[in-house]
Amino acid sequence: MVWYDRVILKFDGASRHNPHGPAGCGWVLIEMDEFGAEEYCNIATGNKYLGYNVSNNQAEYQGLINGLQYIQDYISCNKVYVRGDSEIIINQMLGDYKVNSRNIRPYFNEAKEIESQLQYEGMEIYYRHISRAKNWEADELANRAIDD
Repeated sequence: MVWYDRVILKFDGASRHNPHGPAGCGWVLIEMDEFGAEEYCNIATGNKYLGYNVSNNQAEYQGLINGLQYIQDYISCNKVYVRGDSEIIINQMLGDYKVNSRNIRPYFNEAKEIESQLQYEGMEIYYRHISRAKNWEADELANRAIDD
């Protein structure tokens, strides 16, 4: 495993003709410098085509899950700063919004399970909503998954 002090995980999902798809997700893992700034030293990126009948929120969660899973499998660090442009997903992960949709509940549960495992390993995880403009790389990866 590669060790970093702090990393930023940006995630996104896309569903064209929401919720009918096609859909895809993407994520970017970035090293944070000692001053708290993004170095734009990408550690890793990923995307995945999710098929049809996948909603935008499901695709967003899948991007988050895939990024967290990558961290769990390959990265050791002190702090993970999760950034996404979906206000709903960020606030659900923070516990500020309830997860009412039974279609979303399995995605939420899986993300929280990985989060718990990372915290058990000693990682601190922080969530923050960002603008779509600041999430352009993850958005591009999600859309590329659909187009490719």
